[in-house]
Amino acid sequence: MLERLNTSNSVNVETFGAVGDGVTDDTAAIQAALDFANDNGGGLVQFTPGKTYALSTFITVYDYTTIYAYGATIKAIGNSGLLRNFRSDEVFSAYLGHSHIQILGGVWDGNAFNGTTGSVTATTNIMNFIHCSDITVRDATLTNASSSHALEFNSTDGGRALNCRFLGFEDNTADSSRGFAEAIQIDIAVDGSASIGSFDNTPSKNILVDGCYFGSSTRCGSFGRAVGSHTLASGQYYYGIQVVNNRIEGTLQEGIRGYGWRRAVIANNVINATGKSGIWMGVPNPSGGFTATSFDITISGNTITAAATESAIRVIGYSGASINQTTINGNSINGGGTGNANGIHVEYCNSPVVSGNSLASINGTGIYNNNSNDGTLTGNTIRSCSTNGINISGSTGTVVSSNHINGTSTNHCIFVGTSNDWLITGNRVVNAASAGIRVGDNGDDGAIIGNRIVKGTSVNGISTSATDGAEPTGVTVANNDLTGNGWAATTAISVGAGGTLTTAFTGGTAIPGANLVS
Repeated sequence: MLERLNTSNSVNVETFGAVGDGVTDDTAAIQAALDFANDNGGGLVQFTPGKTYALSTFITVYDYTTIYAYGATIKAIGNSGLLRNFRSDEVFSAYLGHSHIQILGGVWDGNAFNGTTGSVTATTNIMNFIHCSDITVRDATLTNASSSHALEFNSTDGGRALNCRFLGFEDNTADSSRGFAEAIQIDIAVDGSASIGSFDNTPSKNILVDGCYFGSSTRCGSFGRAVGSHTLASGQYYYGIQVVNNRIEGTLQEGIRGYGWRRAVIANNVINATGKSGIWMGVPNPSGGFTATSFDITISGNTITAAATESAIRVIGYSGASINQTTINGNSINGGGTGNANGIHVEYCNSPVVSGNSLASINGTGIYNNNSNDGTLTGNTIRSCSTNGINISGSTGTVVSSNHINGTSTNHCIFVGTSNDWLITGNRVVNAASAGIRVGDNGDDGAIIGNRIVKGTSVNGISTSATDGAEPTGVTVANNDLTGNGWAATTAISVGAGGTLTTAFTGGTAIPGANLVS
C-alpha cells in the first residue's frame, strides 16, 4: 500500500498548461505536474473530469505519487504508450525503481490503429512498471492496445489491478506474431522483455488482479490473453500471484496463463469463449536448459464456458519438472471446443487434487490425470463427454472416488490406462458408450470397490483389456452394485482371459466380497 502521500502537493495538470481538448499535445504540461510532485517528495496529480488529454509520448510517474483521473481521458496521439515509472536513461536493480504509485480512474486510450482510425502502430504498452514495489491501478479503463500489453508489471513486488477494464487489442506486427499478447503481463527483468535495465532476472511477485473485465473495444478485438506470463529465466519464478473475481471474454488464446508461477491462486473468475484453455498453468520444458518446477497452485470456483481448442483447465509439467500441490476445486465447466479439448487436464503433477468440480458437454475427456502420481479425483459431477468421463494414465497411486458420471459419446465413464496401485471406489456411473468402468492394457494392481454402476446405454458394467500380454494383473473387483440392469454376469463384468482379476458374484463374507448383479 502507498506508505506516504503528501496531500499538500495537490496539483491539477492544467496549472502547468495542459489544455485537455484532445488535440493539443499536453505531454510537457502533464510531465511538469508529475515532476513538481517528485521534486516535493510525492503528491497528488489531478486531471479534470470530462476532458481529453493528448500525449505524444510516455509520461513518467515517480515515487509516492497518486494520479487522480476519474472522468478524464488520456489519449495517445503519437506512436507510443502513455505512462511508465522510468525514464529511458535510468537503470535500476531488484525492486528499487520508482515505487509507491497509484493510478486512480481515467480512460487510458492507447489509440491503436485498426486500418481506419488511430495513430499508434508500434509495439508498445499502454502502462509499464519496472523494478518497483507497491503499484496500484484502480478503477481505470485501458483500451486499444497496439501489439503489446495494456498493463505490464515487470520486476514488480506488489502490483495491483483493481476494478479495471481492459478493452481492445490490435496486432499491428507485419507478420501478425503478437496474437499471444496479454492485457496484463506479469514479467521479469531480462533483456528483450524489459524496457530498461538492469536485466538482473528480477521476477514479479505478490501481484493481485481483482474485479477486472477483459474484452474487446468498439474499435479493436480481444487480447491474446487476459492475464499471464510468457518469459522466464532459469531458476526464477513468479511468486504469490492472485487472479480473482474477474470476467474474461473471448481471448485469442488462453484466458489466464501462469508460466512459472508459484503459490498462485486463480479463483472465482468467469471465463468465456477463449481460443485455447480458459486457465493454463505450466513451466518451461527442461530440455531447453531451464531449471523448472512449480508448486502450490490453487484453481477454485471459476466458471469456464466454451474453451475452444485445449482443455478448459490445463496444468502441465514435464518429466523432471513436475508441478507439486495442485488443487482444482469447485469449478464449473460447460462446453468444450474441437479436437482433444478436455475439461480438466493435469500432467506431470505430483499429488493433484481435483474435487467438487461440475463438468458438462465436454468435447474430449472430462478429467484427464496423465503421468501424475498420487492424485485424488473426488466428488466431481461429469455429464456428457465425447470420450471418457475420467481417464487416468501413466500414474501411480491415483484415487477416483465419489464421482457422479453420466454419459459418454464414446469410450467409458472411468478408464484406467497404463497405471498401478490405483483405487476406484464409491462412484456412480451410468450411460457409458462402452463400459461404466474399464481397465485397459497394463492397468495393474488396482481395486474397483463399492461403486454403483447403472446400465443405461452401457455395453458393460466393468471390463478389462483382452490384449495378449498386456491384460491388467492384480486387480480386485469387489462389493460393486450392478443390480437392476438386467445384465448377465458375464456382460456386467467382462474380464480379459490373460489377466489376473479377483471377483465374486455371490454373497458371503469371503474376501473380496460380493459384486451384486441382476
